[in-house]
Amino acid sequence: MSLKFAVIVNPTAGKGRTLRHLPRLKELASKTKAHFDYYITEAPLHATRIADKIHKEYDAVVAYGGDGTANEVMNGLAGTTTPFGVIPDGTGNDFARCINVPHAIEKAVQVITDYKTRLMDLGTIGNRIFMNGVGVGFDAYVNLKTKSLKILKGSLAYLYSVLSSLAFWKSLPMDIEIDGCPISSDRSFLVAIGNGWACGGGLKLNPLANIHDSLFDICLIPEMPVWKLFMNLGRLKDGTIAEVPEVLTMRCQNIRIISEKPLPVHFDGEIYNSNTNDINIGIVPQSAVVIGVW
Repeated sequence: MSLKFAVIVNPTAGKGRTLRHLPRLKELASKTKAHFDYYITEAPLHATRIADKIHKEYDAVVAYGGDGTANEVMNGLAGTTTPFGVIPDGTGNDFARCINVPHAIEKAVQVITDYKTRLMDLGTIGNRIFMNGVGVGFDAYVNLKTKSLKILKGSLAYLYSVLSSLAFWKSLPMDIEIDGCPISSDRSFLVAIGNGWACGGGLKLNPLANIHDSLFDICLIPEMPVWKLFMNLGRLKDGTIAEVPEVLTMRCQNIRIISEKPLPVHFDGEIYNSNTNDINIGIVPQSAVVIGVW
């Protein structure tokens, strides 16, 4: 019996690329031995409702879009044993990088039909699930700015947003606890919580993060002069940001961040509650099944 896949399509992902490329995806999928059904989302969180409703009918549910689409689909699958897959065609595609799924549609379809599955960890923030990571502070501010860009995409868009935001962003007071232990009560530039290693279109704040190791990798950048931040931007590409003496890295299963001011927060590239000043993030080890290249 051939495998049966549900593909949940976000028609606005990648500034509309998914909708333009959907005929090509259908053509490629029709040439495989598997059966593919397609569901088009119509509003935010629609992908979550679709995945929750139909997942029992399929061997896997596949997100076609970017990191936000993948996050919504996984939120509909959380707590089930239905495998999750991704065909990346969004702006950042960071989760696809973490599971080694190529951006080329024909190669991504091959990964799906090869159907190699593995358990992975998930993270929780409030009542939402995340797969790849959470950014607090500057990282979230840049993420919001990146979404507003009309032409650039991926790491180039992220780097442009970083450069254009450095002069405006101010570090925030944050009380930070790691696994219940206070580690900082100073002003922080950003805190990046990585379940996976990629962020901002393939940049590396937590280059050793692994979605299978039951731990988050944390990168805490304290308040520092803008010139010093600017001089170390290249380290986001090569994964050596931890070599900056002021940067603190660690691993944990839970992190809590409290501030007297509202905290900009994103999870898997999606903006979290903009008025929050108290966030609690935890890991749920080996709690989802994912299709990737292992």
